[in-house]
Amino acid sequence: MTLTLLQFSCSDNDGNENTPSRATTKLFAIAGVGSNLKIVEVDPTSGLSISTFLDFEPMQASVNFDFTYFNSANQLLIRRNVYENGIGPQIIKVNIDTKEENIISSEDFSTIIAGNGKLFGFKRIVVNTSLQSIDLVEINPENASTISTIEIFEAIEDAPSNDKTGVSSVFYSYDTNELLIPRRTSFLSNAIDKLIKIDANSGAKAIVNISHYESIAVGRNGRLFAVKRIYDSNLGEITFYGVVEVDINNGEEIGILKAFDNPNSFSDSEIIFLSETNEILVDTGTIYKINVDTKSESILSNTSGFYSYRSVNIY
Repeated sequence: MTLTLLQFSCSDNDGNENTPSRATTKLFAIAGVGSNLKIVEVDPTSGLSISTFLDFEPMQASVNFDFTYFNSANQLLIRRNVYENGIGPQIIKVNIDTKEENIISSEDFSTIIAGNGKLFGFKRIVVNTSLQSIDLVEINPENASTISTIEIFEAIEDAPSNDKTGVSSVFYSYDTNELLIPRRTSFLSNAIDKLIKIDANSGAKAIVNISHYESIAVGRNGRLFAVKRIYDSNLGEITFYGVVEVDINNGEEIGILKAFDNPNSFSDSEIIFLSETNEILVDTGTIYKINVDTKSESILSNTSGFYSYRSVNIY
């Protein structure tokens, strides 16, 4: 199971663009296997399906499950790659209310994210089969062409072949109008040690050093959460596994939200944030919901066998 965060800005009647309480959170997931896949909306309390949001036509394709809300068009954008008839990569735009679909061809972006009326993505630059860089670009939402290059993440010397740049994901913070890119530079196992913050309008950049976390999620009011695992080489075992809060400005750890009883339990390590209920979702084989203020917790039922959960704010 994969859990991923998408957060965006919203506005109130006074023109304040940083009012996350006005957003409506929707939780989506994938149902089905093989070439028969559906995107369903899930009740974040019961874990049951509210409705089928998108029923894909059966075909050989990988749906990469970037669920990102494009507010200026009231659309959910989804990225996939189709193997049949040489179709290749696509971005599917689905109207939230009418469910009308519009498919545009695209370059092979490795991820996309929308925020504040713009669309961004990572483009892989390969020369002679060797990855040279991953470029953060602004994308034209009508035809998936590149508008501009915002940042270039070059391959790191001595990096492993499957992670040459240490960059794979990007988030959007509505509080600061920033793109947030976690990066691995030490290449310890699942070790994010840098957080690159880029202003979505000006391109101004700041780098925050953080501890070696497995994944991050951005909450309301600029709060940052992370999955942490501590391995004791002397004992040869993991001594801590849990979710912590981190200061987004200086990278210092603020406190522990939850320590899991079994540090060696399986986890996908990804977490998402539900803005409306102020909860973190994390999967350890069981899907926990943890309130980031009270630290109260519950379990999200998954009797339907959904996977690849996604959270988006509709504003």
